Amino acid sequence: MLVRNVAVIVALLVLWLSPNTGSIARRCHIVNVLFQRLFIGVGLIFLTSGCTVGQADTATPAASTPPAVTVSPTVEQANTATPAASTPPAVATPPAGVSFPALIVIDTDQRTLMEYRNGQAQQRFADLTEGGTILDGMVVADAVVILQEGGLRRIRLTDGDSRFQSFNQTVRSGALIRAGDDAVIYEAKVDDPQAEFGVGTAIGLYRTTDDSMKALLTLARNVGVLHMTADQQRLFLLPFGQDPSFGTLLIVNIGDGQVLEERAIEGELFATISPDGRRLVTTSRRAASAGAPEEGVLLDYDLTAPSATPQVISLPKAPGHAWRLTWSPDSRALYFLLRPGDLYDEPATSFGVWRLDAASRVVEQVTDSAPVDAFLRTDGQWLMLQHSGERRVTMINLATRASTDVDLPTQAIVVGWR
Repeated sequence: MLVRNVAVIVALLVLWLSPNTGSIARRCHIVNVLFQRLFIGVGLIFLTSGCTVGQADTATPAASTPPAVTVSPTVEQANTATPAASTPPAVATPPAGVSFPALIVIDTDQRTLMEYRNGQAQQRFADLTEGGTILDGMVVADAVVILQEGGLRRIRLTDGDSRFQSFNQTVRSGALIRAGDDAVIYEAKVDDPQAEFGVGTAIGLYRTTDDSMKALLTLARNVGVLHMTADQQRLFLLPFGQDPSFGTLLIVNIGDGQVLEERAIEGELFATISPDGRRLVTTSRRAASAGAPEEGVLLDYDLTAPSATPQVISLPKAPGHAWRLTWSPDSRALYFLLRPGDLYDEPATSFGVWRLDAASRVVEQVTDSAPVDAFLRTDGQWLMLQHSGERRVTMINLATRASTDVDLPTQAIVVGWR
């Protein structure tokens, strides 16, 4: 157990010291979860002797009243003037025949939403001085949705129109999850004295087409939202317990918060469901034979099948492990960083970006040049790597494999591109 908690300390420090606070949905999750698990683990070391940490608690979450939202949102004036960048960015020169997209960026130092093209600030869409700490952001249709500790903000990219809708309590951490072409799920961690570890999870749905925000349910426990069904009737939730590993997937009815199904799964640190809702992939470790050391693997679950037995996908360049998982929008490919060593190691090098073909389950290399840690996002045409601990983004054209690096202001959050 002491070894596991030391590993958690290392993972927490690596993620927390990254200046890209809240830059991608899952980062806030992992830091929050690791901190809570570390706290419990350390307490058990002092209070007990010779015991091991158990599996994540799988009790049915208790439904409570969702946080209310103010009826009248704040309407703010757009500001399209182009200010000087806080840090002079490097100019990216696209290869012949390739035109790189414009990045939509939150400059958290200047608290502005900006557009960067070829490494240069082109337009300021809005100021973000109100609403508190910025936790996450995402381009949805023709707008940017931003989760802040005080509420949700929507900024239209066409005219800079900004609207803010408040929560009735402060959000400690959170994430945004895409839920269709014009909608996003917000997952907000809030103080709840009745919840395990004192943290509850409020979940809601926001639509950019009519600026409607609907609270779906609040759970008296710490969970992560992985997916919502197309009919918007069910949520796939991952409960977090005392350990970096997890063992249960919950399928919850949105209407009353009741658990419809519990599925036994296996994984550590990362889990993601494909956009079509058919596949769940987790990172884990397996020994090839009795007595052999554990090596990093991907576990691929077919959610349409009744069996909980996953397909074990070995990784090239063993020993190594997958880090940061992101699906293509068409659910045909899963992209990840491949790193040497164990899942809890701090490698100094990377094996690059790799791609799992969902149909054949073949793993192939996308590029051999990649940072040790980066937040990944793809629209199917472009793959973005926002370097952790650096103010740099790499954009890769998935058809041509042409790539370019773009320097951004300190503490930037790339929320999308166009």
